Amino acid sequence: METIAVYWESRIKTYGFQRMPGLALIELSCPVGTIKSLGEILTHDDMQALRAPFIAAQESDRELSFIFCLPEREGKGFHASLEQTRIPTSHRYVYPVGIIFFHGPHFGDRYGIADAAFSAISKAGIQLIASGCASSSVYLILAQDDLDRAEEALTKAFEVAA
Repeated sequence: METIAVYWESRIKTYGFQRMPGLALIELSCPVGTIKSLGEILTHDDMQALRAPFIAAQESDRELSFIFCLPEREGKGFHASLEQTRIPTSHRYVYPVGIIFFHGPHFGDRYGIADAAFSAISKAGIQLIASGCASSSVYLILAQDDLDRAEEALTKAFEVAA
């Protein structure tokens, strides 16, 4: 007989919320066959120093989609490089955005954390631009002007561990 334990707390604990304002979001999609050309852009000398606090990627319908959040100056440079390339990409540039991210003591041991975060953001009327979740972390990308309201909404939904 196997026993499975699930950690549950009525209000999910977190270590607190960290914020990163002043970022640019670049979302791009390209056919799988052009990944080599995209790699050439990313390995170009002026792109080597990219400091991306958030990168997400996925493949669907023979296309690769990427989301990069970069500091403003680097985001503008990356966007300009994409504008000059002949790679068949579709992309968008969104500025200013910010990231609010948080970790918790039991995030790897229970379910419902992403749902609690997304529900809190939605109830506050905040548009979520992108997100990423791992077993112990949640990253939410929002318009920079929404960071204060997002932290307030998340603070109501989560308990900050002492």
